[in-house]
Amino acid sequence: MSRVALITGGGQGVGAAIAKQFLDDGFSHVVLLDRNAEALKFQQQQLGADKVTVVAADLLDPSAPMRAVETTMAKYGRIDVLVNAAGNTERCSVDDVSLDAYDRLFDINVKAPLFLMQAAGKVMKTQGSGVVINISSMLAHGGPSNIGIYAASKAALVGLTKNVANTWKRDGIRVFAINLGWVNSEGEHQLQTGFHKLPIDWAEAAGKRMPFGRLILPEDVAGLCGFLVSPPAQMMTGTIIDFDQMPIGVYDAYPHLAPE
Repeated sequence: MSRVALITGGGQGVGAAIAKQFLDDGFSHVVLLDRNAEALKFQQQQLGADKVTVVAADLLDPSAPMRAVETTMAKYGRIDVLVNAAGNTERCSVDDVSLDAYDRLFDINVKAPLFLMQAAGKVMKTQGSGVVINISSMLAHGGPSNIGIYAASKAALVGLTKNVANTWKRDGIRVFAINLGWVNSEGEHQLQTGFHKLPIDWAEAAGKRMPFGRLILPEDVAGLCGFLVSPPAQMMTGTIIDFDQMPIGVYDAYPHLAPE
C-alpha cells in the first residue's frame, strides 16, 4: 500500500532529510510545506516531481495548516504521516522578549503543529492509522537564558505531544516528539554565522568538542524518523526521544578541569 507524508519545514535541513528518508523507504509521495518557495522547488527537483508536492506557505498564516492538509488530500487522498519539522529559533529571554516575538515563537512552534495535528488527525482517524512526529529540542528541558522563550515553546510542544498521544491512543494514531541536540543544518549555519558571527567552519570546531566527535546531521534524525514510522515501532506511542550526545542531568566529573 502506498504511504503519504506531510512534512513542514521541508525546504531544507531536517525536514528535507526526512522527506528523502521516507521516499527511500518506499513512501509513494511526500508533501513539503515551507515558506521558502525556491527551496521547495529545489527539493522537488532533487527528490522527483512525480513524488513530491510542495506548498509554499508561512505557518504564521493561520490558514496554512488546513491548506496543507487539503492539498495533500486533494492530490493523494490520504495522510499516513505528519512531521512537524518547521520551527522558529529566534533568540529572546524573559528579560527582553516582546509580545510580537512571543507570538511568533508560539505561533510557529506550538499553534501551527497543534492545528496541523487537528486537521491531519481527522484524516488519520477515518483511515484508522497514522503517525505524527513533532520535532522539538533538548532546550525543552530548560535551555540557556538567551533562548528561554524558544525553550518554553518546545516544552509546550512536548506536553502537547504526550496529551495528543493519549487522546488518540485508541484511534490507531501514534504520536512522538524528538528533542534534538545540536544539529548541523542549513538553518543552524545561517544562525551561527549570521546572528552569532561565528566563522564559516564553526560546525567542525564545535563537533570536535562533542563526545562523538561531530554534530548531529539531518540524516541522523531522518533515520530515527524512518524507524518511528516502521513496523518495529508500531507498539510505541507518546515517546519523547532525547536525540543528543549529552545525557540530561549528568555531567563530567570536575568539568572545570576538562581540556578545552
